[in-house]
Amino acid sequence: MKNIFYYDTKIGMLGIGEDNGYITNIVFGNTQLNGYEKNETDIIKKAIKQLNEYFDGKRKRFDLKLNPQGTVFQKKVWQALLSIPYGRTATYKEIAEKCGCSRGYRAVGMANNKNPIPIIVPCHRVIGSNGKLVGYAGGLSMKEQLLQIENQNNEFLLFQQ
Repeated sequence: MKNIFYYDTKIGMLGIGEDNGYITNIVFGNTQLNGYEKNETDIIKKAIKQLNEYFDGKRKRFDLKLNPQGTVFQKKVWQALLSIPYGRTATYKEIAEKCGCSRGYRAVGMANNKNPIPIIVPCHRVIGSNGKLVGYAGGLSMKEQLLQIENQNNEFLLFQQ
């Protein structure tokens, strides 16, 4: 059974979806997911605990079983996103190169846009080649907020505006 539960967090309302013990989705606001029932499961409780630790600057890595649904290419991009260290950023072009598709930065952007597990799969760490913040499902202010959380709790300077 697919489950989702909603929480009011430091960055706003988040919904966490899971299926058979795997996190499948994080949604901003109280977005409904088709086929999901509102139910707080143990894996969802574990996810919100880790997310809150992340928001408090106490967690830099997530220890959750993930099962994002997407195309082979999207999954390749999402896997590449997981390799971006906490407190660092990468450009769309760098992610495209990591995926073996050096000119595919627009396709990387589209895959980023379809990332069903934002924050945990850190698409917020991807920036434009000019160093500017571009595109984020939760809005650019949310992207900036997530990067600031990491910047405040890391020795690296993330970006300059």
